[in-house]
Amino acid sequence: MKFLCLLCVFCLIPSLTPGSHIRIRNNGYELVVVAIHDSVKENAQMLTALKKIISDSSKVLYEATRHRAFFRKVFFLIPSTWSSSLADKDSTSVNLRDADVILSDPASVSRRSSPRTRSYAGCGHSGIHIQLRTDVLLNNNHPLIQHKPEKYMVHEFAKYWYGVFEEYPNPGENQFYFSTTFGRADPVRCSIGLIGRIMQKTSSGIQLCGYDSVDPETGEFPEGCVYYPYPSHNRGTASMMDHSYIQEIQDFCDDDHTQGHYSHNVEPPNRHNRLCSHRSTWDVISNTPDFQGNANPPTTLSDSQLAPQFIIFRAPSRRRRRLAVILDSPKEFHKRLRLHQAVDHFLGDGFDDDTKVAIIHDDVTNGRGTRMRGRRSATVKSSLQNLHDSVDPSALPSRIRAGIEVLKKKNSTKEGMEFHLILISCNNQTVLEEGNIQKMVDFGITPHFYNCEENRMKNIEETIKQQGGLVEIKSHRSIFSALQRLSEKLHGDEKNLSVQLVNENLELAGEGTHQTYLPVDESLHGELVVRLHYTTAPPSVSVIAPNGSACGYTATNHKLRYIKISSFVTENEHGKWSVAITNKTPYHESIHLLVVLKSQSTEDEVPIRTNAWVKVFHEHSPPRVGVYAEVMYGGHPVVNANVSAHVYHRERKVASLALRDTGGGFDIMKHDGIYSNSFTEMDAHGIHYVEVTVKDSLNNLEIHKTYEIPIPTEQDKGEPGHVPMPDYHTERVRLKHGLRRSTSTGQFHIDQRWDLVGNPDPYPPARVIDLQIDGVDRKERRVTLSWTAPGSNLDTGTASSYEIRYQTNGTALVHEPTAAWLVTDDMIVGTSGGPRGAGQTEHVTVQFPPSLKWVAVMLRAVDENNNKGEFSNMMTTFFEL
Repeated sequence: MKFLCLLCVFCLIPSLTPGSHIRIRNNGYELVVVAIHDSVKENAQMLTALKKIISDSSKVLYEATRHRAFFRKVFFLIPSTWSSSLADKDSTSVNLRDADVILSDPASVSRRSSPRTRSYAGCGHSGIHIQLRTDVLLNNNHPLIQHKPEKYMVHEFAKYWYGVFEEYPNPGENQFYFSTTFGRADPVRCSIGLIGRIMQKTSSGIQLCGYDSVDPETGEFPEGCVYYPYPSHNRGTASMMDHSYIQEIQDFCDDDHTQGHYSHNVEPPNRHNRLCSHRSTWDVISNTPDFQGNANPPTTLSDSQLAPQFIIFRAPSRRRRRLAVILDSPKEFHKRLRLHQAVDHFLGDGFDDDTKVAIIHDDVTNGRGTRMRGRRSATVKSSLQNLHDSVDPSALPSRIRAGIEVLKKKNSTKEGMEFHLILISCNNQTVLEEGNIQKMVDFGITPHFYNCEENRMKNIEETIKQQGGLVEIKSHRSIFSALQRLSEKLHGDEKNLSVQLVNENLELAGEGTHQTYLPVDESLHGELVVRLHYTTAPPSVSVIAPNGSACGYTATNHKLRYIKISSFVTENEHGKWSVAITNKTPYHESIHLLVVLKSQSTEDEVPIRTNAWVKVFHEHSPPRVGVYAEVMYGGHPVVNANVSAHVYHRERKVASLALRDTGGGFDIMKHDGIYSNSFTEMDAHGIHYVEVTVKDSLNNLEIHKTYEIPIPTEQDKGEPGHVPMPDYHTERVRLKHGLRRSTSTGQFHIDQRWDLVGNPDPYPPARVIDLQIDGVDRKERRVTLSWTAPGSNLDTGTASSYEIRYQTNGTALVHEPTAAWLVTDDMIVGTSGGPRGAGQTEHVTVQFPPSLKWVAVMLRAVDENNNKGEFSNMMTTFFEL
């Protein structure tokens, strides 16, 4: 029972990021999950080393947050292949999918081969997770570590949890910029108190690159010159987001401009300044919910009080799921039929044979359905094929109690045992009482609730989520999407989870035919399953493999009204499959087409997977809604995909929008596999949800596999500690056969406080985050600027114009952009043809006055109603030195 209580404590935490359960209480972060990937071989010494790194990180975080935060409770998840003696408990609740930190072996094909933090929502918002390699974190000589792994952990945690970013140049970014403060080229750094040497490696050894070596025409140091900050005896104590390993660094950059204090450097074009409007890292962090106002004020704690509690879980070698599925079926026959078809697929194709099920559908007093049976047993099939009118809704509470009882009887502490009560209510009944939820907590049962009606029971919804359950409030047309999301949640990080290729509702006219071409890409290995769910009469269907042969085994279930065709995909069957469906009757027919691949992947054969979510940004008025989808091959992004999001309110499609991975507006990072856009076409209050499709038939897709370029182990004599930042190589692997995927998000709620009528144009253009200088004609004082165009409404549509501001002092421009000079039409060289549509690249050449020796530039977009976006990132350049 102690184990069950521990798991319940874990489940009581609301999810603040996709998967994370972290919370802060009395300054201490709890339930931080560090997962070790299956690719890592058992190593007890490594586990001990990780504990020390995190313990030391707790002290570093405490100092960096000015005594306001530390790590109080940390969960480790070790692989099932590791010895059980290393773990405190076996676990089915803590899983790799929801981990905050994931440690992978460098030889693993599914790793993120470059250590990084996955972010998506931008400045001040938490990310997805921290991905590390064991050889990086545990190598004290690695450039990112340099004997300070605890500082590196805090650096990455700040990116992940607080939404701040690197203040050093990332690979591919310039190491130097033109500083209007000094009137010369300067290293990208924060703060200017961070000092070091600029050096160049030549055939004769290491030599200094002095400022007198700067080319007066280009303003650049000679090729090969690199900035090396001093690893010790440096000035200032910031910034943890810069070269954190430096001995003196212990703070985040702030805006303290008192004499002798080295404050945030607003000028460099680093990732943090670009994405955070040139705010200091401490300004961003101190305004997150963890610290905003008087939340978690400074404390005085000893080192022993800052030491985290560690609990080590071991992933189960097998999962024994026990599911009580309670059906409160809708009254309309076609809705009831779809529900039973979806549950049949959910149980029949979504689990292994270790799963036992009790279907509780009709009056429990007759004794049927209240025992656990195999998921494919005759009793389970019979329960689902029972499509009679739904019973009296007043009997639903007794069925819920019966579900709890049947799970309670099977309660066990065997390895891998887990218990789930799944309630699907379609009669608008508020039946899930908090008392019953507490009973589930007591018995280690996780509740999940699917509601077909828009009856948002917020208190129940939040309670279920706090216990680790899933809540879906959607129309009956999306029941397959909802149960697919539940299947993914219940499977956690299992490799052989089915991949959903198509999930589509079709309307066929009498004797009409629907044909679709289905690319089966080379990352897919396993059984291809095509299911057609019809309402009245079975259609004819043919599935043709790329080699022209008709596909495979066909089964028809006349009671549940579906046709199932399956075939094992071999190596020579990757490519374009075709599915043709013909309505054989003269009457209209509603058909649901579902195509999944039951993956049989190995460590070297991981399928391309998709995931989608919605984030509501409440700091704006009205709130802004971001829609996100990631397309990943293991740890590697898939780029150039055609990703579409379809927003629904009840059963009505509200909008369709293209999601982009272009690195502009809501999409903060180009080619990271996360596709983004904003949803602005709101016309109704209530629950909304999103279905996402990924398509590519033009073979434009590439997997970007990024690898770190090894740095020679032999250090340069006489320059200890001067190790360059790591560089990376990206291998672009083109997909040969296209791509097709389908997924969905959870719901989001547009409440009555959102004025959908009073303000016809509530959204300004999005902020430009990637302003660049493409070229400079110093003699003519012409500067060519480029950026990704926002829309008229955030990332949608086309802006009306741009307001470009310039100054000779970059700091002054950042602090008061509207006080700076305005670029007028007569300063624009040539004609731009007006703003481009959202997501396209803008190019504008500006001729600046002859009196300027150098310039700093920012801009913002303006829509047709004179709504102005936020000012962009700033760029600087010079005309004469």
